[in-house]
Amino acid sequence: MVKNSTISLLENHYEAIAACPLFRSLQRDELLSYLQSVPILLKNYQKHDFIAISGDPMEGIGIVVEGSALLTRENVLGQRVIMTELTQSSMFGEALLFTARPLWPATIKTTKPTTVLFIPLDSFIQTLPNCQYCQTKMLTNLLHDLSEKALTLTKKVHYLTLKGMREKIFAYLTDLYTMQQSTTLELPHSRQEMADALNVCRTALSRELGRLRDEHIIAIHGKTVHLQELDTILEYRF
Repeated sequence: MVKNSTISLLENHYEAIAACPLFRSLQRDELLSYLQSVPILLKNYQKHDFIAISGDPMEGIGIVVEGSALLTRENVLGQRVIMTELTQSSMFGEALLFTARPLWPATIKTTKPTTVLFIPLDSFIQTLPNCQYCQTKMLTNLLHDLSEKALTLTKKVHYLTLKGMREKIFAYLTDLYTMQQSTTLELPHSRQEMADALNVCRTALSRELGRLRDEHIIAIHGKTVHLQELDTILEYRF
């Protein structure tokens, strides 16, 4: 049972928790009733703290209540590859829910002070009194989220199959264009994070972005990119 102090914390962070895809369509009383029925854990982390390290036992599904983090893996050359960025209301660890050995497959490190809500695995498997309907909704949401993330992973694999730097950049910008539906894009990553996401060298990435700017294919101002030659870029639509 959740202590009163934890209930107060949940209420203070209610908006961020309720916005998590896991709790889509749940009413406030349903969500709070569920969270009060399971032994949840709220953890605070400083900037650059490790939330999880690859190979460690999993504590439960995590939800970023406040802050942000990067989920990364290292390739055989020791290079860090960003799998995804976790921001407020993001969920992680759900793919391990029904695995035989729930060990973290990747490392998660904060990029700013972060608070994470952990929900134990048993709370998704065991039937909770007065929460069966709520659990059914959550499992449906979980399947939807897994499908979306599988599609995202497929896109990342697409980046890796492209050999040229320009092709990788075009594919990346095309995905952002599809999501933001605008020729003026706001980049979600820093230059280094973008390089990690595309599995390329940051220096080479910056050099190619400079060429694209000089050729008037794109215009760059900080994290804002304007697509000047949209048809050329969209040749690498996934």
